[in-house]
Amino acid sequence: MAQLRFPRSTGISNNVSLLQAQRNFQLHGVAEVRNRGRGRDAVQGEEVEPGWRPIDPKRDNLEEPRRGVDYDATYPWADTTVLYYWRSSYWRKLSS
Repeated sequence: MAQLRFPRSTGISNNVSLLQAQRNFQLHGVAEVRNRGRGRDAVQGEEVEPGWRPIDPKRDNLEEPRRGVDYDATYPWADTTVLYYWRSSYWRKLSS
């Protein structure tokens, strides 16, 4: 969940940021290049949500963490799906 909120940050859940992992997957088929050749195909039931797309820093209003801020109390725990940048309900959606 932290990487959805801060997709440029590394070392939260993985060694690469979510943004870099998505780029790596498009180029190499794996989130981390060091794992090339060890990926697996999707299994039945693992479907991509309609409307999903890779993060686009030019389109998505990405949040940057600030040192010293306790973010735990500011997570949308009641509905964490608002962190899904591809949905119309994205909590940082810019008005158009």
